[in-house]
Amino acid sequence: MVYYIGIDGGGTKTHAVLADGTGKVIAQAMGGPSNPNAVEESELVAMFQTLFSELDDANQNVLPQVKRLYAGIAGAGNPANQVMLKDILSSLMPHTVVCVEPDAVCALYSGTYGEEGIVQIAGTGSITYGINEAGEQARVGGWGYLFGDEGSGYAIGKAAVTEALKSVDGRGEPTILLELLYEHFHVFHPQDLIKSIYQADQPKSVIAPLSRIVFQAYFQGDKTAYAILQEAAEDIASQIMALYRTLFTDTEKIKVVLCGGVFQEKTVMPWLLKEKLEPNAAFSLVQPELPPVAGSLIGAYKMENLQVNRNILAQLKNTL
Repeated sequence: MVYYIGIDGGGTKTHAVLADGTGKVIAQAMGGPSNPNAVEESELVAMFQTLFSELDDANQNVLPQVKRLYAGIAGAGNPANQVMLKDILSSLMPHTVVCVEPDAVCALYSGTYGEEGIVQIAGTGSITYGINEAGEQARVGGWGYLFGDEGSGYAIGKAAVTEALKSVDGRGEPTILLELLYEHFHVFHPQDLIKSIYQADQPKSVIAPLSRIVFQAYFQGDKTAYAILQEAAEDIASQIMALYRTLFTDTEKIKVVLCGGVFQEKTVMPWLLKEKLEPNAAFSLVQPELPPVAGSLIGAYKMENLQVNRNILAQLKNTL
């Protein structure tokens, strides 16, 4: 029997799956962070060793039968990191052909099933990533909250606080965002609101979840919340268009896979984004039914030139 491993690794956790050639997942394991920008090499080795040990323990020594391993890891866009990760994985899996790519590729394949396209990730941060038919890859954004991350949960949350404080000053329209923010932080004064954020150990992690408050206000008909989400959709659309012009021709019709918490409310941001992209009929917006780690497994099948058909997709959906 031949087996395949897919790995989706990020800054907080790493998810590994072991499957056969039919798409049937027979083991899964979860580990800690695997972004080389944040984790020492020795810690990466130990974490991957534990992951593989858990996969092997569940299946009676099948690791020597793993033919392909595809890993999408945050930070692998850096060539030096990519080489280091591949060396680690190859040393731990000496009988296996290993491929390492940025984690955005896994998110893309979870929606395109291994075909070319664009993935727009908008969670705490944001990045636009794409692959064309020739296998060329490119990215737009992803420069972090200080210099980019437009359209992200952080950007939306920051705008909520900014606009709420403008309403306090009389520089902006009245908005229920202020009341909702007070309720969220259990405060009653703008100075206490600011104090709650500035005194947080990681203000970014406090601000990004505030995007949910903007959606809440949007559903209550708040004009300021609507304007914030319109601007976020505009920013995301500009990133997608920039990447499309880099990788594709005007006549190509491609899928744009939407991943991350900003797209969780399916009746809001996907529709606002669709309006911004409407003049260009080349885009088909997709919200994946499979998690990114399934995209990694699809990457392993592509390495083997296995066609990802309906049967494989059905097995993945049933067993993941």
